Amino acid sequence: MGASRGRGRLAALWCLGLLGGLACVAGTHYRYLWRGCYTCHLGQAGYSVSAGDRRPDVDECQMHNGGCQHRCVNTPGSYLCECKPGFRLHADGRTCLAITSCAVGNGGCQHECVQLTVTQHCCLCRPGFQLQEDGKHCVRRNPCADRNGGCMHTCQARRGLAHCECHAGFLLEADRRSCEDVDECATGQAQCAHGCLNTRGSFTCICHTGYELGTDGQQCYRIEMEIVNSCEVNNGGCSHGCSHTSAGPLCTCPRGYELDEDQKTCIDVDDCAASPCCQQACTNSPGGYECGCYAGYRLSTDGCGCE
Repeated sequence: MGASRGRGRLAALWCLGLLGGLACVAGTHYRYLWRGCYTCHLGQAGYSVSAGDRRPDVDECQMHNGGCQHRCVNTPGSYLCECKPGFRLHADGRTCLAITSCAVGNGGCQHECVQLTVTQHCCLCRPGFQLQEDGKHCVRRNPCADRNGGCMHTCQARRGLAHCECHAGFLLEADRRSCEDVDECATGQAQCAHGCLNTRGSFTCICHTGYELGTDGQQCYRIEMEIVNSCEVNNGGCSHGCSHTSAGPLCTCPRGYELDEDQKTCIDVDDCAASPCCQQACTNSPGGYECGCYAGYRLSTDGCGCE
């Protein structure tokens, strides 16, 4: 009996020495039994020693949720932490951090993602672009879509900027938006043989009495017959200016007016309809227009803008 107890003490001391010698082995757990020394799956944690060395699994999640902030999942010989939707696991394997919606795929935004709350965001586009109806994608903004780009006549979009152009017979003014009628008679572009009458966007050559205009619209040829001035009677039917030609009276209108369909009556041109330089309000007047501003604004010195 004494020898048996001595062997038990020696075994116990041997196990303690073994445990002390292996205490530095990472992740190794041991259990000491009075009648023997057993390893709990050497190199693995999460097992206890029972009679017959059956090694039943220890549920680490039962104690303090395994140290997990959200959810603890027990596994054979170990456990792991999981996070709720909208969170991600920290490097410590236990803490859960909120995932911002912009951090995942830029929130689905093509350009910029602006975080409003942890789970809500909105998409923004870079300058020169506008957000599409899906609220995510951006398309280049057409600068001519807004008030014709500020152009009086034609607007051309080039590289996201509005470039104004004028109809034939007009010249782009210094503001690069307004169009001014070119007086072809004054510049010599008309090259009329006798007289020249400037019209809005064009011109008309006229001939002296006893001459008629040729087919080229510029040269004048003597008429070998009695000349009857077609403008003498009732001004040729013209409401304003009348010039005699071989084909009959040629009616003309002063600046700011244009011939009606009857080619005799002059009607006022709605200058506001041609998208003038007015920034806010435009009031048409006989032969011209005038810019105005809304309440609280005053007209700039250029006669177009409001400040």
